[in-house]
Amino acid sequence: MNDYTLLQKWAASQPDKLFLVVDGEKWSYQRFLAVVQQLTGQIAERLPQGAAGADVLLLADTFAGQLAGFLALQAVKMRPILLHHGFAPGEVQEILRENRLQGLLTLSVKSDKSAFDQSKFDLSWEENACERVRHEAPDILGVLSSGTTGAPKVMYRTYESWAGFFPVQNPIFHVGHDSRLFLQGSLSFTGNLNSLLAVLYEGGSIITSERMHCRRWGKLMRGWAVDVIYLIPTKLQLLAAALKEPLSDVQSLFTGSQLLSARNICDLQRLLPQAQLLLYYGASELNYISYAICADPGRDSRNLGRPFPGIGVTVHDGLIYVDTPYHVSGAKIPFTVKDTGYLNEKGELIFEGRRDAWVNKGGVKISTLRVENELQAVVGIREAVVLPCADKLRGSTLAAFIVRDEGIKESWLRRKIRQSLKPVEVPSLLCFLKKMPLNDRGKVNRRALREKLENYLTISENNSKISVS
Repeated sequence: MNDYTLLQKWAASQPDKLFLVVDGEKWSYQRFLAVVQQLTGQIAERLPQGAAGADVLLLADTFAGQLAGFLALQAVKMRPILLHHGFAPGEVQEILRENRLQGLLTLSVKSDKSAFDQSKFDLSWEENACERVRHEAPDILGVLSSGTTGAPKVMYRTYESWAGFFPVQNPIFHVGHDSRLFLQGSLSFTGNLNSLLAVLYEGGSIITSERMHCRRWGKLMRGWAVDVIYLIPTKLQLLAAALKEPLSDVQSLFTGSQLLSARNICDLQRLLPQAQLLLYYGASELNYISYAICADPGRDSRNLGRPFPGIGVTVHDGLIYVDTPYHVSGAKIPFTVKDTGYLNEKGELIFEGRRDAWVNKGGVKISTLRVENELQAVVGIREAVVLPCADKLRGSTLAAFIVRDEGIKESWLRRKIRQSLKPVEVPSLLCFLKKMPLNDRGKVNRRALREKLENYLTISENNSKISVS
């Protein structure tokens, strides 16, 4: 069983039901299956003999192309691994080499809309001669790690490790056969891929947009009667700022990868007055771990709720360990991704950030996550990201990147920050941005911020205005 056979199943039983909408272009289950089968034939012709069972890196220039290529590779018994956009050629070669992948399949679609259905796709195949990875489990796909340093690592999944958990997660997220779920961004982001495949599992419908344009998103949601949304908090913040009229058809929003501040919750309650707001905690290696219903803006934003049914969570030496059958192949259970936290008296998981997100500033241990949360609560700050920073005198210190509300002066915010934080927590560097840089998955691009930080550190030696301490 795989996701391609699921598409075949639904195309046979509900051929005319809406499957996918991308910026107004729509495909029924039957129509999208025809696209995938056409592409399957092309791949079988283009790839070398003996490619069955290969681990293939897939780069597609559109959302629909990503999905069609992903399913077509499964149809020809290969394991698709969706590549993030934006890698340099040398970085792609490193991913192929370090993960012993058999090649890179690049898929592009002509600008003519009819080309996606009627004309052949433009395919290119770049072979990587190497000894194949031996798969002990019946893996059907691979996902890339975040890869903040070094080449991203490929982690493999069996069908059961994904689909086996859908009967648990889908009712909690209110995803069912009649759902119309909106998501946005690359399917190489495992949150998007998992959400889409969860809807495919139920035989529901997906609505999306290729563009980072929130008013367009709102128009799509209203026009296609979207009732479930999956977006990460950075995109939700942009959506709430862009839309003035509420989306009253939406009954459920689930989100993760970042925390929700009190301001985020208030904005979302205004925008989605009928929706239940769910914040989940998960990892690419482990699927979903815990979830919380966010009804009270005054709640502790670090509270990630109780574990999903059947999932065990323990804490040892401050590290969170997860006991679950739904994980990447080869993971040693219980597993930790080096996140820190603790369980409160109610059995709820309190998240304190990654272990490497703590700094020792002159002997005082400080959580960058806690400082981020405190900054998010300061009136006049729309977004805040805090990074560890080297300090010649104290070993480590903090650098904060701030996006201000319109009309707020830097000098006023500097005073408010000093008043809101303990003296030892005040960032040594305060960098004001017009907007946060995002990667192709919609997350804050921390690599880009670290590069900015290096520049700021150089400038700060001769510019006292950058320092707030």
